[in-house]
Amino acid sequence: MADNAQPAPMTDQEQLRQEFAKDKTHYTKSGRFTNPWASFTHPPISHFLKYAASSGFSNPATQSVKEGGRAPEVVELDRQAIDAPDTLQVTWLGHASLLVQLDSATILCDPVFSQRCSPSQLIGPKRYTRAPCSVRDLPHIDALVLSHNHYDHLDWHTLKELSARFPDIQTFAPLGNQEILASIGFKNISVADWWDEFNVSFDGRSFTLACTPAQHMTARGLLDRMATLWSSWVFRGPSGSKFYFSGDTAYSAVYRNPDKAECPVFKQIGQVYGPFDLAAIAIGAYSPEELFGGMHANPEQAVRIHQDIGSRKSIAIHWGTFVLTSEPIDEPPRRLRDAVAAAGLSPDSFSALKIGQTTIAAAPTAAAAAL
Repeated sequence: MADNAQPAPMTDQEQLRQEFAKDKTHYTKSGRFTNPWASFTHPPISHFLKYAASSGFSNPATQSVKEGGRAPEVVELDRQAIDAPDTLQVTWLGHASLLVQLDSATILCDPVFSQRCSPSQLIGPKRYTRAPCSVRDLPHIDALVLSHNHYDHLDWHTLKELSARFPDIQTFAPLGNQEILASIGFKNISVADWWDEFNVSFDGRSFTLACTPAQHMTARGLLDRMATLWSSWVFRGPSGSKFYFSGDTAYSAVYRNPDKAECPVFKQIGQVYGPFDLAAIAIGAYSPEELFGGMHANPEQAVRIHQDIGSRKSIAIHWGTFVLTSEPIDEPPRRLRDAVAAAGLSPDSFSALKIGQTTIAAAPTAAAAAL
């Protein structure tokens, strides 16, 4: 008999994803990328030069490092939890570096273990908290996921060591990063546009990795501004567990944004993939907000992202490691605690970890478990 089986009907979420994927307004005529929303503005370079000149003499962030006792604690990795994960969990490795483990797969995000996030290890932003591990200390890694090419997220030295230890690792990044990753030594590279999905197999089990939008910028030199794409990411395991990685993102610029327009993509991500069992959301590198608000979310905005995507539990990233802007180094988690309370959320629904600490996901609902 002929097989008359019909394909499963497309879900509302898949229809939405495909509709969002048709929008290519983040492409420019010059072949580069942009943030196509009113929530993004960017001050002229003269503003940044003035800031750089003044902050060299008096920077509250640098002063807070000198005072001591204000940086996040660094703890030893919980090897028992990491080597035998039995639930969705994430380990914060400092800044935006994460070890995400779901359904027995291990995904490494934006690993940066070098002393400086800079083209040179002689100059540039230097760690004020140590890395909790090195590449040789990592467990087996099933996939490497990168959010964009800034030096505090794509670290040549760390990635060189990683490619040597795991030469066949599946590597995922936004559009435009194929060349640099190949030059480092990676072989199995997939690059993605916003809303692209990869169905991948780890140890014979099927996972979905989705490249999702974010509001940010890219560059590694003077001439490649916005030449490569930036993104957030969604991971979904065969059990239905879902994790969101914000990468580096803003929510609503301050400069020339009188209507306080908010980036719409987080609600879209929540509509397509939410709710999430666990998320990692950037909270730091925002001051002065007149300059950096178009690139980086502040803690109050991070809470809005947490709510927009429908996260049951989130951890704070993109703070506590490098001095990139001017807020005191312990200000982001303090403001986060206040913002969580002001939103009427429980303290553990969105919190800051110690560097090296592992936390597990919120218990999934029956609906999530059924996916």
